[in-house]
Amino acid sequence: MPSVSPIIIDSLRRRVDRVARLMTIGMGRAIPLGDTVPDGGGSAFGSEVLAACRDGLRTLLALWAEERSPSATELRQLARMGGRLATTGMPLDAILRAYRVAAVVIWQHVVETVRVHPEVAPQSVLTAVGPLFDYLDAISVAVSTSYLETRERIRREQDRHHDRVFAAILAGGSGPELMAQALAAGIALDFPYRVLAIEAGDTDVEATIATAWRTQRVHLVREQGAVVALVPAATKPETLIRLLGSSGPELSARPGAASWRVAIGGVAASLDAVAPAAGAARDALTVGGILRPGERVHRAAELHLYRVWLRDLPGLQEFVDATVGPLLERQRTRRLPLRETLAALLAHEGPSAAARSLGIHRHTLLYRMERIQALVGTWDEPDQHLRLTLGLQGATLLEALAKPDGGAPIASSPQAVGALRTSVRHDGRS
Repeated sequence: MPSVSPIIIDSLRRRVDRVARLMTIGMGRAIPLGDTVPDGGGSAFGSEVLAACRDGLRTLLALWAEERSPSATELRQLARMGGRLATTGMPLDAILRAYRVAAVVIWQHVVETVRVHPEVAPQSVLTAVGPLFDYLDAISVAVSTSYLETRERIRREQDRHHDRVFAAILAGGSGPELMAQALAAGIALDFPYRVLAIEAGDTDVEATIATAWRTQRVHLVREQGAVVALVPAATKPETLIRLLGSSGPELSARPGAASWRVAIGGVAASLDAVAPAAGAARDALTVGGILRPGERVHRAAELHLYRVWLRDLPGLQEFVDATVGPLLERQRTRRLPLRETLAALLAHEGPSAAARSLGIHRHTLLYRMERIQALVGTWDEPDQHLRLTLGLQGATLLEALAKPDGGAPIASSPQAVGALRTSVRHDGRS
């Protein structure tokens, strides 16, 4: 570091408090440090800034006198104010601008010292100003690092607080205390909300969804394998779904699979209604993905019957056994496509249409029909037709839930799913 005139150093040393106060006033004009800062840093926060300016100036004088650069320890100490300012929410560029203002105050004092001391060569200004702004650059880097680290720590703490509050809400919590915790976490809840559940292909898609929906004042939280969304009741879910379709190629339809699916649940008029509505939406996401795999959007109200099944899987197993159990067992032992044939017969008007959908001769279909009727009865009456249709759908649901990678229903009882999988392993039943 070039030598700085001892006269400049001594002049500043005698006036440390005055120059530090001027630096604080200048910084207070650059960024909002509090109403009492301009008159001398009388507020608690203004006093912190004044102390930081005094420390920074004394360190600069030591560097000039010793003709050296600041050490890492000195920079960490000087950068602490950057972290402190980060907690106020001030933008980083405003903080760095304030530090430049403080450096200009020092430079102005150097110029004035040279002016009133003719024995100091004018070029001494340049000798001092170079190291001064090198010092400012070093401090700026340290302050920026401290600021960004502090902001990241604050963000993580806020995210944890946010997640804790929403975990309590989705667990059924309510009351004024929880509302106060939500406000403390920056969560402004304005009921009523419609509750949705979203399943995305990957975290990048989830991030895109979050970006698109938060502009609509939607609260989002990841919970039990899905993203739960609290949507203002005045906002139509279809509007949000259209946003997904225009959010980029990562959300476009892919052959054979959807990169995202949405289940539209009910409206929660109060805090204690959020958990049941979220549970219904998650259940709709589960059964909709199994029974209606080609659809992106599922409505909890339309899937109410199947959502009830998730709450009583052993009972559903009994129903499937009683309705289509013999047919499923025969198909396993004889390898006859009886299940697919029954599904086609139930879905089409008349045997001819069913045969065409299966790509088989009508006589082949009639042969299979005889065996199906011997196993499960007829489906001529509406109640018989409905019973067999539900039996096949229930079997599909049970089989999907029993697969190791098929996933348990997002909000159903883990004990019921475990019992189902045990039954499947031991009995060989679907």
